[in-house]
Amino acid sequence: MSTSQSVVTISAEAGSAVTIYRLVTQASDGQVDLVADATEKPLGVACESQSTVGGSVPVAIPNGAIVKVEAGAAITLGADLEAAGDGTGRVITHTSGVGDYIVGTAMTAAGAAGDIIEVQLSVDLDQVA
Repeated sequence: MSTSQSVVTISAEAGSAVTIYRLVTQASDGQVDLVADATEKPLGVACESQSTVGGSVPVAIPNGAIVKVEAGAAITLGADLEAAGDGTGRVITHTSGVGDYIVGTAMTAAGAAGDIIEVQLSVDLDQVA
């Protein structure tokens, strides 16, 4: 399977250390941080790591593209995904949480936390009602 098809990226300023292949959100100051939990709306996925606060980090924004994302647990192929609730910006299989953002669909499976999988990012990041 091909990865990173039709990826649209923006350049963002890191508000804290950001890790490649993890979900980031845009804070009120405009900087990006790792997504804390499934109820926090992600801006996209970090395409590079950035350890310097204020440093530039490219972010793949949700447009239906397939990108690499780090798993926070085992994930099955085709699963709807949400941010893990541990502040790492990793993805896990979506549960039934009201107010959670479904960030995409697993295009490959993960055997365990830390695996890098391919995810088709959702075009519309709507919260589950």
